[in-house]
Amino acid sequence: MKHELQAWTTSGLNMNSSEIPATFQVRYALRDELACPRCAGPVREVESGLECTACGVTYPVHDGIADFRCHRHDYYFNPVSRAEMEVLTRDAQFQPWEKTIHGFLERVGQNPEWFDDLVVDGRYAWKLFLRLPKNARVLDLGCGLGNLVKNIAPHAEHVDALDLTLERLKFARMRFQHTNLSERITLLAGGDGTYLPFPDNSFDCVTLSGVLEWVAADDKLWNRGSTRAETAKNAFLSFFDKRNPRLTQIRFLAEIRRILKPQGQLFVAIENRLSHCYFGGRRDHHSGLWFASLLPRFFANLYSILVKHQPYRTYTYSINGYRRLLRAAGFLQEEFYGLTPGYTQLAELISLQRRDRVWRPWKAHGVERLKRSRNFVPAYGIVAYPEAPRRPSLAEQLAASLEQQLGSGQGTACFTRFQVTDKNKGVISANVDGRPVVVKLPFNEAIGARAARNHRFLVEARQHESLRTYLPRAIGTGEILGIRYYAEERAAGHPLLDELDASNGMCWFDAATGFLEAVNPGPRQGKPEVLTAEMFQHQVSAPLERLACVADATLVEKIDGYLRRSLGGLSVRFGVVHGDFGASNVFVQGGAIVGVIDWDDSDLMGIPALDALNFVDSLHRGSNRHSSAAQVISRLARWDGLANEEKDFLEKSYRRCGIESSHHLAFVCLYWLRHVADQLDGDMIYNMLAINERMMAFKELLQIGHDG
Repeated sequence: MKHELQAWTTSGLNMNSSEIPATFQVRYALRDELACPRCAGPVREVESGLECTACGVTYPVHDGIADFRCHRHDYYFNPVSRAEMEVLTRDAQFQPWEKTIHGFLERVGQNPEWFDDLVVDGRYAWKLFLRLPKNARVLDLGCGLGNLVKNIAPHAEHVDALDLTLERLKFARMRFQHTNLSERITLLAGGDGTYLPFPDNSFDCVTLSGVLEWVAADDKLWNRGSTRAETAKNAFLSFFDKRNPRLTQIRFLAEIRRILKPQGQLFVAIENRLSHCYFGGRRDHHSGLWFASLLPRFFANLYSILVKHQPYRTYTYSINGYRRLLRAAGFLQEEFYGLTPGYTQLAELISLQRRDRVWRPWKAHGVERLKRSRNFVPAYGIVAYPEAPRRPSLAEQLAASLEQQLGSGQGTACFTRFQVTDKNKGVISANVDGRPVVVKLPFNEAIGARAARNHRFLVEARQHESLRTYLPRAIGTGEILGIRYYAEERAAGHPLLDELDASNGMCWFDAATGFLEAVNPGPRQGKPEVLTAEMFQHQVSAPLERLACVADATLVEKIDGYLRRSLGGLSVRFGVVHGDFGASNVFVQGGAIVGVIDWDDSDLMGIPALDALNFVDSLHRGSNRHSSAAQVISRLARWDGLANEEKDFLEKSYRRCGIESSHHLAFVCLYWLRHVADQLDGDMIYNMLAINERMMAFKELLQIGHDG
């Protein structure tokens, strides 16, 4: 969340070019793409920085970042102190980026909102609604710590990142040197001038994520009284005249309209004034006051002055209010999307268009329908245009690509649901020519590699008749302006996880056994093979190397030693392993397993018993969702504590792999090692709370082994 209009910086000025990565060297030939924030005149390079050729004002350069701030030169918004931020930014030059993120999150008490802001890529799934040309120039206005820029840069020719806090820009620059070396990104400091520091018609897209509501929150507009009474009077009067927050927002949006190309677009992520959450569920996000956004502005202003001793200036609007606001600023057309549970912690995007060629949202019922309605969704993603758009959105291009791959030539593609998983993956439910399809969109490279592995497995597995019943058919893959997608048939039935609260998980063991036998039929498994050094490297050492990036070295050594002692020289039958054979990936119907999805972690030379352990683990977690990982894994590891049905299920799997149940604890430890190592491909590598919980589970396992 950004608490002010924050913004702008050019990198590389007055620095030796050999000291700066090519991506961040100043683009001398493109000086005419900048303008003076005081008079909008052109700027030129001079010895002391950049000088406006019209009004003569010079703008300094700090550590390679041009400073276009006009009066808020000491502005600082950040949860980490200036001194600590300087240390983090300096150390980021010499250590893995994950360690820098860990340091930041440690200083903010592992706050989940800052975790989301720093590292989650799925929160920018809304980029599919943009209409970007292949050579797009994009401005992120209020870029903060740079995560949005990191995610939009691969789809644009050039991105400008602007913020009012210089220290955040320095941090963002270090991020880009770790994650965006192949993209062109310019950093600028500023945002408090009369003009944005760009000429007219500069951008194809401007993004405002959590910024618009804060542009009128400058306390210099009202906090100028010498006494408490005078300050209160100014706070009250700031509701009137040109200082009114709505008028301030209109002027700001009109300035953005100036720098957009005629076929450009503005994207705004912002809360809904009438969010269902505000009707007693939580305080207003920005003022911290109960029901403040629901009150008439005049009364909200009095309420805030009385309670918070400051005026109410962080205006959000209803869907119709945003439309009127944008029209007043010169935007002639808008598209609205619901973001739930918000533009942070984003889990689903809902099209709110009355008429949309591509989107046909599914209909919820009861209270859920009210929460998803266009009037009461928690937040909006708004795409606004200076004139009617002629270019297709990325989502429309995706639909056209699917139609070409799957349609009969006359069919059409429509999207019914767009969800974002906690693994940085978008999942679009679609119908193409009447055919139910799932489209998967990985939002970073690590998740992309896993999605590609799933697609390859589905293609190759169609050759095996025993698997065809259970696996969705892989349909196709493609790329839209750098966004890779994978399409497959929608699995029949529904996730087993949906039934675990209402049914006894034990009754699914026979069905799971049938599936595991179909994946690895007896004749194909052959004789047990000794776990050679090469196989030990694949099964144990490689996952341990991944774990060593985040775990205590002593603990990693203990895990390695225990598994070497327990598994060394053991003979095992190898086979196909799903890798995440859990209740959320197993689809059921009529008491039978009818499909298994997400083969991202599949292993063609794995130990099938690990899937059986995964299944037992997931059933227990699904039925006991408040248990910690250490509690669940400790229960799984204690053979005598398992139910008879669980023992029978695992015994069958162990026998098929040529393993004695006396090795149960060692294989639980191996399952947990591989499970955690696979999770580290996602955001969990940054989440020390989750990592520590999983490390505690390892300690439980080692303690059980020691006691045994």
